Amino acid sequence: MKIYKSLPDLKKTRHMNLWHKALKSGWSPEEIEWESPGTPRLEASCDQVARILSPILVGEQAGLYSITSMIGILGKDLDVESQMYLTTMAVDEARHTELFTRFYRRIDREPLPIRRMPNGYLFQSSIISDDPLEWITGTLVSELSAKIMQEDLRALGLDPVLDEMCRRILIDETRHIAFNHIFVEDRFYQNVLSADGDASALATRLREKLESVLEKVGPVMGDIHKDCVDIGLEPDKIHAQVCEESRRRLDNSIASGLERASRVETVASTEPT
Repeated sequence: MKIYKSLPDLKKTRHMNLWHKALKSGWSPEEIEWESPGTPRLEASCDQVARILSPILVGEQAGLYSITSMIGILGKDLDVESQMYLTTMAVDEARHTELFTRFYRRIDREPLPIRRMPNGYLFQSSIISDDPLEWITGTLVSELSAKIMQEDLRALGLDPVLDEMCRRILIDETRHIAFNHIFVEDRFYQNVLSADGDASALATRLREKLESVLEKVGPVMGDIHKDCVDIGLEPDKIHAQVCEESRRRLDNSIASGLERASRVETVASTEPT
């Protein structure tokens, strides 16, 4: 890891804006009224809800582990702005892990163990990478899976505490997805302007990474398919939405980076020599 011998310039404005937004939005799981009365519908669905939330909890725990590792890896590039933002993302994942732990206690259930949900662990393992761009491409699928599932759970209105918990988590997830876009766009911009960059090859590699992670989503949804249907969710629709939105968002980030670099190259070519 490189050691900073001078002040970082902090010139990545959007990274810094997102960092400050995250700092201002801090909150504690203790703010939720965990002892609020449940609903008859929740009481009749505790087993299903516990199983459905299991892969989301695994994702939060895996995110916490991988983010702390990635902060060190980004030190090699002296990408201080990204490191700073990821510290808040690590706090978010830790907070979400506490939220889910408290909720499981509320419904007096436990998440599925690895022997009953191996696909969830295989899904998270497919995301792991020492390459920041490959890692963040994989996390896009995990973030969107959690986001879409919790949006649909919240729409069911099973429990006021679950609704409030999902509402707060979704605010965090929105920031994570925004950072994902900014990070990928910025790296493609830098790649195009680099003398040895190959944006086409990089785009192909990230799309292949995305597809390798998306392949694992179906089996995860298969593990909880019946539970989803039993409480009123549409697992096939959720699966399709995760795949479509993941591909669309990655393509948009790549296109934004290429367009940004193209504008710089156009300006440079029109400047008088």
